[in-house]
Amino acid sequence: MPDASLTARPVRIRHPAPFPSSFRHLQVAMPDATGVDAHAVVVDLAREVDHASIDAAVRRHWWSADHGQLEQRRASAHALAAEGAAVLRPSVLGWVDPAERAEPGFPLGAADDGAERLWVRARRDGPTGSAEGWMPYTAAIARPADARPDEPLAHPPLLGGFGAGASAAHARRNAERSVVVDDALWCWWTGLAPAASLDPSGEVRELWADAELDLTLRRLDRGVLGPVTLAAVDDGRILTVGGGYGFDASGQRAAIARALWQLTIARSLDDPRSTLHALGVPGVVPHRADRRYAPGDAHGRRRLLDPLAHVQLALDPRVRTALRGRLDDLRPGPAAVSRATETWTVDLARDGRVVRVVTPAAIPLPLGAFRLDPALVAAAARRPGANPVTAAAAAQAPFPGW
Repeated sequence: MPDASLTARPVRIRHPAPFPSSFRHLQVAMPDATGVDAHAVVVDLAREVDHASIDAAVRRHWWSADHGQLEQRRASAHALAAEGAAVLRPSVLGWVDPAERAEPGFPLGAADDGAERLWVRARRDGPTGSAEGWMPYTAAIARPADARPDEPLAHPPLLGGFGAGASAAHARRNAERSVVVDDALWCWWTGLAPAASLDPSGEVRELWADAELDLTLRRLDRGVLGPVTLAAVDDGRILTVGGGYGFDASGQRAAIARALWQLTIARSLDDPRSTLHALGVPGVVPHRADRRYAPGDAHGRRRLLDPLAHVQLALDPRVRTALRGRLDDLRPGPAAVSRATETWTVDLARDGRVVRVVTPAAIPLPLGAFRLDPALVAAAARRPGANPVTAAAAAQAPFPGW
């Protein structure tokens, strides 16, 4: 694609009180191409615009689509393994409960290792070293159905795991941190990851000074794959949360900006006159005066095909009560962070500065709210510092946001 500095024209979307004046919400119009979102979005809590983050967002949005840049191959997992290649098999990923997959009318494709599917070249890194191998095409591309509508999707689409940076190492670090943050949010929401209070940094206090919203920060460093700040912002009616890697000012700002971004969307969805309701976003239901948007069964959960549908859940009073209960459940203790032993990486950009990372041991925030394999949940509950499998972890209520 052309140099982002030549094509990107960031437009700031301003949000008046109660939002802090330091909340920066930028949109960049993207070139028209299959699988590429119309806009790249950058959010931050900062006095000045971070031009490097804009460049990274533009490249991440562009290269997370299929532009013919990836080595692809159609085969079965069995055939690839017989050749001695490392294979990230859909059958071993715990992103779907086998019991739910076996239900009549289940909408996703089979995870059969004997079925032919499309693969892309990837690299596996683990305790025994690195190896070249193959990842399912559908796990490497952000919107695989756009370019390959006939390719069966054996797993729910995922938002996390994409990263861009000034170097290949920086891009991979950002992608890995995205995976860690999503995992921590899910483990916190379901009670597997205990939380402790966290004070805002001096920089964050200054940036938040004119906000008319309640801010709560939580420290997640037990039962997770890395240190994560959780931020909750509350306008007195709507409560949204976000995560950022680390406990320093940068991690806190990222978590707060993610929560603020979702609050802007939730407030718009709470307005029956909002243009969001006219867009026909998959899974977003018409405005309800009683705000009871949380689905009551598995079929209702499957409508949550877009991040906006997950944000709409935050409007439900029952979900707000659950979020507040999780925020108030403080359990201080010594840090106990584990590390993922296996990661898979696809170089989405030829220079390696945009990548997709999949970590089999990490719990994603899946769109569609499919139940995870109980074995993956149980493995997370065995991490150092984690709580045993809770009722919330067994129920797996859809995460209210992203």
